Order: sequence, then C-alpha cells, then structure tokens
Amino acid sequence: MVTLLDALDAAVNHHMAGRAAEAADAYRRILADEPAQPDALHLLGVAKAQGGDAAAAIPLITRAVRVRPTAAAPWGHLGAALRIAERLEPAEPVLRRALALNPADADALEALGATLHGLARYPVARAWLERTARLRPGHAETLINLGTVLRDLRRFAEAEACFDAVLARHPAHDGAHLARAVGRLVRGDLRAGWEGFEHRWHRFATPPWAGQPLDGATILLHMDQGYGDAMQFVRYAPLVAQAAARSGGRVIIETHRLLFRLFGALASPTVQVLVRGPDAPPHDLHCPLMSLPRAFGTDLTSIPAAIPYLAPDPGDVARWRDRLAAGGDDRPGLRVGLVWAGNPRHRNDRNRSLPVEALRPLLAVPGVRFISLQTGDPRADLPRLSDTGIEDAVERVRDFADTAAILANLDLLVTVDTAVVHLAGAMGVPAWLLLPYAPDWRWLLDRADSPWYPSLRLFRQPRPGDWSTTLGTVAAVLKAQAARAGRR
Repeated sequence: MVTLLDALDAAVNHHMAGRAAEAADAYRRILADEPAQPDALHLLGVAKAQGGDAAAAIPLITRAVRVRPTAAAPWGHLGAALRIAERLEPAEPVLRRALALNPADADALEALGATLHGLARYPVARAWLERTARLRPGHAETLINLGTVLRDLRRFAEAEACFDAVLARHPAHDGAHLARAVGRLVRGDLRAGWEGFEHRWHRFATPPWAGQPLDGATILLHMDQGYGDAMQFVRYAPLVAQAAARSGGRVIIETHRLLFRLFGALASPTVQVLVRGPDAPPHDLHCPLMSLPRAFGTDLTSIPAAIPYLAPDPGDVARWRDRLAAGGDDRPGLRVGLVWAGNPRHRNDRNRSLPVEALRPLLAVPGVRFISLQTGDPRADLPRLSDTGIEDAVERVRDFADTAAILANLDLLVTVDTAVVHLAGAMGVPAWLLLPYAPDWRWLLDRADSPWYPSLRLFRQPRPGDWSTTLGTVAAVLKAQAARAGRR
C-alpha cells in the first residue's frame, strides 16, 4: 500500500528531476485525498510559480502557511510569488516573516531586496541585497539585482562592478549585458549602450542587419518591444529606405495593427507596411526597430531629428476637431490632454504611473480645458474626477492614428512615461513628461529636454516617490502658461 509519505517522495522526485507536469499531478492526487496537506500545497504552489503562474501559486502557498505557520520555506516562496505577481506591498511583510524564521534564507533576502527596490526604497533595498551578496558571493542574480539598485541610486561605477563580476564568470549572461547597457544609455553613452542592448532579443533565422550595404536585399524591420519603442525608433525607417533604394533593395515594416494606419504614411514604392502575423514575410535580412540606432552608430549628437516623422490623416484631424467641438471646444482656454498611467503589467508601472487622485492640483488650474486620453484599465478611475470637468476623449478611439488626430487638436499633452508621449514627440506636439526619480534610460539624467523629441519638456521627481512636488511644479507652470494665453 502506498503511503502519503511514499506519494510525496515520488512527487518530489518528479519535481527535482524537472518533470513539472508529473510532479503537479502527483501533488494534486495527494491533495484530493488530504486537501490540507501542507507540503503538497506548498510544493504545488512552487511548481506553479516555476511554470510562470505566480498568481496561481499564491493561494496554494497561502494555504500551506496557514496549516504550518512556523515553516520558513513556504513563507519565503509565498513572498517571492507575491513579488513576481507585482503585489509588492503584501510581499514585504511575508518575506520579513520568512527571515524572522530563518535569517540565513538567501532567496528570501534577495526577494526582499528586490521587493523594496520595486517600491522605490532604494537605500534599504541596497542594504538587504548587500547582505545577500555576502551570504552567497558571486551569485549572478543577486549581483544583477544589487547592481540595478546601485544604478538607480546613480552609483554607476559600483553598479558596473556588479555586472562585470557576473560577466567575468558568465560572459554570455544576457541579463548582465542588458543591465549594464541600460546604465550606459541613461548616462548618454549611447554607442556603448546599444551593443549591450542587443542582448534583449532572440535572433531570427535570417541574418541580422547591422548597417552593412544592403546590396539589393529585402530587409524586415520589426517590433520587438512596446508601442512607444516602435514609434520612437521607426524614425530610422526612411534612412533604411534610402540605403535600400541605392542598391535596388526593399524595406518591409512589420508592426502591430494599432500602429498600422499611423505607420502607413511611411509606405512608398520601396517600403511596405504590414500588420504583424504569425509568420514573418519573406525577407533576406532583418533588424528590430530598437536595434536601428546601433546600425546607424547613433550617439547624442547624431539622433535623426526630422520632426514630424509621424502625422495623422487630415480627414481624421477634421473629424476629431468636430467631435471635440461637440464636447465643448467653444470654451476659452488651453486644451490640455492628460494621461496618468501606463500599462499596469509593465515591470516598472508602479513607479512611472500616478493614482488618478494625484491629478487634482493640476485640474484646479483655471483657464484650461482638460481632456483625458487615458486608455486601458486605469481609464475606469476617471469617474473619481467627475467633479473636475475633465472630459473623456477615447471612447471612439480605434488606434494610434486616432490618438494622433486628437493630439493635433490640442495645445499640450501632460503625461507619464507611456506610449502617447512618443506619439506626441514624433508629431512635434508640445508635451510635458512626468518622470520618476529613476527614469527609463531614454530620458537620460538631470535634464529638462530630450534629444529625441524637441517638443518635450521633462518634469522629474526630486526624490523617489515624490509626485506631489513634481505635480505642484507642473501646476504652477501650467497656470502661468494659461494666464499668458488668456491675455492674448
């Protein structure tokens, strides 16, 4: 007769041998007979997390710690799953509980440091990760996490030392190359940064293009990141087209359907714009859009600056002018678009996005007609501002071409770091960008302008998490601008 212990041993053996499906089935069979068996609950949760489903792991491991609250490992794994699921606030006390039970749990130490980093508590995150590094010197992921915190603290030499230590042992470690590249890019060392940034993607079967003569080839330019990245770097497509035309080659731009109409203006007899499908179209060479700066040897003095390089259809502009007029465009004042949040599934969204209520000081500025361009899940928070008069303009937006037409009818966009700022910048529309203390690399450090987009003005947090000071500054500047507009 097979005992519970025998069944659990068999399940663990499957798990340790990498047979995840067999292990999960075995854990489920145990739980069918004994639903509160803590080891099966815990280890099935671990298997779920290892398979990329942290959300499914959390309730399983939570049940395990309720049954056996003094076991350290389940608390550590629960905290790690909460962190991976971006539930950072509850992850912190769970991980501290794990460490109270086992202060030498290196995985929990690292997870706590990474959690505090995600919460923008950089100095204390650094302290926990340094403690982890002392406990397991040379551990690659620990050093990358520590280096990333040091980078966000602007201790760049120490950060590079962490990444270099990983690469000394693991020369092909993509994560270390990428982390080091981001530190170089944010400091404006673009040419060095582009090289390391190539480690972000997996190569096609066709050869990559790195700027060599095209010799009549068909080159595929394709998205490998988000919408904003595609809009930022599609500026290079006309340069590729010129290079292709000189040798009788062709260019195919493959993009998302939400960008297809917008990018359609780049089409020509030698440039074809396609919606991305399951299979790449026939081509000889390929280049991700975000690799084009490397191919052209871009540094801060050689960024292609032909603005605008994206523009809305005139018919769309006229239609949106009429729609906005129907919503009250005859009222005096500046027309200011607002976007306060990005995609909540973005890895750094909690630091780049705002709670909708934080906009109230801005919305109190007189002489301004505020128009929301917020999309996605955060749009559901707009009714909280129903007393402010802010209007919702996105109900009939089909794609980024429609968003471009709205922007063409505004005086200004105020936004957090999300795709719409790239659209405004590519169109040459005035835009004010609200940035966290540790910004994305492309916005560099300590400057109020952007070499990528001349129409942008950057407003930065003076310290991690301090949006109130930033928004207060924006409100004061907007008030002065609205007053000047009112005197004209």
